[in-house]
Amino acid sequence: MSLLRFVARSLFASYFIADGVKAVRKPAETAPDAERVTSKIAPLVQRVVPASVSSYVPERAETWVRIVGAAQIAGGVMFATGFGRRLGALLLAKSSLVNLAVAWPDKDAAPAVKEAQRGEVLRQAALLGAASLATLDTQGKPSLQWRADHATQEAKKKAEEKAAAVAKAAKSATR
Repeated sequence: MSLLRFVARSLFASYFIADGVKAVRKPAETAPDAERVTSKIAPLVQRVVPASVSSYVPERAETWVRIVGAAQIAGGVMFATGFGRRLGALLLAKSSLVNLAVAWPDKDAAPAVKEAQRGEVLRQAALLGAASLATLDTQGKPSLQWRADHATQEAKKKAEEKAAAVAKAAKSATR
C-alpha cells in the first residue's frame, strides 16, 4: 500500500471512527433524531428475519444507534488498517446510508428546517459516495473478476492452439 493510500484511508476512516465512538458512548445524543427511522426499520426487520430471531431485534433507538456506531468503528478500523479494507468500506457505506436516512428531513418539515439540514444531508451523501467507491478499490490491481476472465480467455486460446496443432499433426500423419 502506498503512503498516499494509507494516509487517505486513515483520514477518511477517522470521521467514521470518531462518529462511531460518539454513537456508542453517548447514544442519547443521536437517538431522538434516529427515532423516526428506527421506528420504521425495527418492525420491518422483525418481519423479515426468522421468527426465532425476531424477538432479539432491538426496538429502542439508542440500541440501533449503538449498533450503527459499532459498525462504523469496525469498518473504519478495517478500512484504515487495510485488513479487510473492502469489507470495511462496505460497512462504512451501509452506515452512511443509515446516517443519510436519519439526516434526511421529513417532507412535512418547515423550509427553514430543511435548509438547516441540507449541509448534513450533503455531507452524508458525499460520505456514502466515497465509501461506495472505496468498496470497489482494488489498489490499482485488476479485480478478481478481471483476472478470472483473463485466465479463462488465455486457457481457451492455448486450448485452441493445441487443438489446431493436434489436428495438423493428425492430418500430416494420415498422408
